[in-house]
Amino acid sequence: MESNHHLLSQSFNYHPHGHVTKPAEQPAPPSFKQVRKPAVAGAFYPGEAEQLRSMVQQCLDGVAEPAPEPKAMVAPHAGYIYSGLTAAYAYKTLKPAPAERPRRVFLLGPSHRVYLEGASVGNYDGYETPLGVIPLDSALIAKMAENEPDISRQNAAHAQEHSLEVHLPFLQQTLKHFVLVPVVFGKMEPTRLAEIIDRYADEEDLIIGSSDLSHFYDYDKAVRLDSSCNQALLDMDMETMAHCEACGNIAIRALMATAQRKQWQSSLADYRNSGDTAGDKRRVVGYASYLFHAEKDDNAMLERLPALVRQHLEGKLADGKGLDAEQLTQEMPALGEQGATFITLTKKGELRGCIGSLQAHRPLGQDLLENGVAAALKDPRFPAVTRQELDELRVEVSILTPAVKLDYAGPDDLLSKLKPGLHGVILAQGARRGTFLPQVWEQLPKPEQFLQHLCRKAGLDGNCWKANPDIYLYEVEKVKEALPS
Repeated sequence: MESNHHLLSQSFNYHPHGHVTKPAEQPAPPSFKQVRKPAVAGAFYPGEAEQLRSMVQQCLDGVAEPAPEPKAMVAPHAGYIYSGLTAAYAYKTLKPAPAERPRRVFLLGPSHRVYLEGASVGNYDGYETPLGVIPLDSALIAKMAENEPDISRQNAAHAQEHSLEVHLPFLQQTLKHFVLVPVVFGKMEPTRLAEIIDRYADEEDLIIGSSDLSHFYDYDKAVRLDSSCNQALLDMDMETMAHCEACGNIAIRALMATAQRKQWQSSLADYRNSGDTAGDKRRVVGYASYLFHAEKDDNAMLERLPALVRQHLEGKLADGKGLDAEQLTQEMPALGEQGATFITLTKKGELRGCIGSLQAHRPLGQDLLENGVAAALKDPRFPAVTRQELDELRVEVSILTPAVKLDYAGPDDLLSKLKPGLHGVILAQGARRGTFLPQVWEQLPKPEQFLQHLCRKAGLDGNCWKANPDIYLYEVEKVKEALPS
C-alpha cells in the first residue's frame, strides 16, 4: 500500500508515552456545568485549534472519493500522523447536520487506563477539544445509567481515555452539529453492548466504534493478521472476529451483531498500518475503517443495468453519442455512489469482450458506461464490436465488492480457502497481475485449474500460484440480459 505520510506532514510531534502538552484552558460556556477537558491534545493531535483544523482537513483531503454515509462505523484512535488518514475514510462519508437539528452520536471506545466492569457514560454535560465544547445528550445518558445495571457514571474511565477523544475533532469538522453519548466500555459481552445501543439509539443516530488492530508485529505479520480481521468483518464472521487482536474488539462485534439484526451491509473503507504512514516497519500498529450501510432494495436497479449498457453502446456506435452519466444519476441516485463494475459481452456463449474496474474509483453510473464502451471497443483480445454485431451480443454486468487480501500459509491452504462460484480472485506477483470473476468457475470448477489459468492470464507460469503470490478475494452481484432471439 502506498504511504500517505506526505498528507500528514506537520511541525507537530507525537509523544505516545511522554509529556502531554495541553492547550491553554478556556472557560466553558455558562451552559456547561461539568466539562471533560482534553487529555491528549498536543500529543495524539495538535493542541492549537487552527493547526488541528488544518491537520484534520489534510487527512480528509487525502480521501478522493468517499463512500456513502453509513448508519454505523469503526475508526482507529491512534495519533493522527499514524491513523488520521484511515480515520478520514470513515469521517469523510459524513454530511454536516443542520444547527437546528443536530445529529446524535453514540461513541464507543475501550478503556485503556481504568479497569471497568460494564461501561461508563461519565458524569459530564460537555466534552471539550481545542475546537470547542461538544454538548452531551444529558437526559438520555441519565436514563441509560438509571435503567442499565452495568452502566455507571464514573468519570475516571473518561478522564485520560484517548479512544473517544481522538474522534471528536473529525466529528466537529465533518458533522459539525451533533450531541454526544460517550460510552467507555471494559469487561462486557459484545451482545450486551449491542443490546444497550439498540435500546437507546434511534434510526437517525450515528454509532461509532473505536478500535485499532494488531499491535507491534513486523509489517508483513501485521498485514496477515489484520487481513483475517478485515475478511471476518466482510463475512460477518463473529467467531473469527472474536480472535482478532483489536483493542475495540467488543465494539466491533457489537456493531456486527447490530448489523446482522438490522440487515446492514458491512464494508472495508480503508486499511493500512503505521509502517505505511509514519512508523518503523519492524514494529507496527494496524488501522482500519469499517462502514455499515442499510441494505437497499437494489434488485430493480440491478436488473436495469445491462439495458443501460446496451442503450449507451447503441448510441456510441451509431453517432458517437451515448447516455449521460450525470443525467442517469438524477434518475437513479444509487448510480452516483462509488462502485466497481465489470462488463462482459458474449456471442453465442463465447466471450466477445470483458473489461472492468477492480476498485471503486468513480461513480457507479460512470464506471458502468465507460466499461461498457471499453469492453466493446478496447478489449485487445478482440476486434471492435460493430453496430450490426451488437444485436447478437449478450450483456452481463458485475458489481464488485472491495477486494481483500487473503492470508494463507501455502498452496494447500490457498486451495482450501477458495470458494468456487463465490470468490473472484486477483493474483499479483511482481509487476504482473490478473483477475477472474466468480463466473469463470463455471468453466474452470477445480481450484488448481482455475489458478493455473489465472497465472497464465497474468503472463506468468501456470504454476505461479504455488510460489505464494499475493491473492485478493472479492464477490460480485451480477445480472445478464436474456439470450438474443
